[in-house]
Amino acid sequence: MIDLHCHVLPGIDDGPPTIEAALDLARDAQRDGITTIAATPHIHPEYPNNDAALVWARIVALQPRLDAAGIAVKLVPGGEVDALHALVLADEELRALHLGGGPWLLLECPLSSIAAPAFIPTAKALAARGHKLLLAHPERSPVFLPHPERLDELVNQHGMLAQVTAGSLSGQFGRTVREVAHRMLETRSVHVAASDGHGAHRPATIARELEQAGVEPHLTAWLAHDVPNAILTGAQPPAAPEPRRPRRRLFGR
Repeated sequence: MIDLHCHVLPGIDDGPPTIEAALDLARDAQRDGITTIAATPHIHPEYPNNDAALVWARIVALQPRLDAAGIAVKLVPGGEVDALHALVLADEELRALHLGGGPWLLLECPLSSIAAPAFIPTAKALAARGHKLLLAHPERSPVFLPHPERLDELVNQHGMLAQVTAGSLSGQFGRTVREVAHRMLETRSVHVAASDGHGAHRPATIARELEQAGVEPHLTAWLAHDVPNAILTGAQPPAAPEPRRPRRRLFGR
């Protein structure tokens, strides 16, 4: 599996504070079947030192430690980019933050209602500048929680893709987020499942959460390998698979 959203780099945001904690996070990922992690620290004014150069420098420092510890996980660069901050960054810097050096930028859907009104026009403006956008955790954002159809517009009319946090599907963020995440999955308006791993309180695991959520194995492969691999390589993302068993009614309703 490929994890396209993980705060694995130590000491630069709200992810693991130390190298030892980063190694523990990567061990959890390996045990879960993850072989590639996109290191996606927050690119946000709250962390003013975080930029593409720092991300690469920290990967260069951490990868040998993973190798020496026998943790068979490959790190590739990226960043979870705040939308309003992205508007003021140069396109060259944004391209350097693309996931794995490919054409896709991981854009953070805001978790604050204050930032929500500006998100959709900002995302459209960034797409117009030539960046392909993977939208991080829309199921947890006040932009989309009350209006999931807004995500359909960005996906169907503007060519964006969306990444669901695996734990959202298993209920880690509450019932409402779980319901919205499952509905987005059923309508195939999300295309990638990622851990959004931060540390011991939120490990870098995907398969465990999707299994708990009852996601079919072939759909797990699409969410956690097939589409992420296409994003990293710049290939055309594969079409969503059809369900192989009747859809069950969610939450007993």
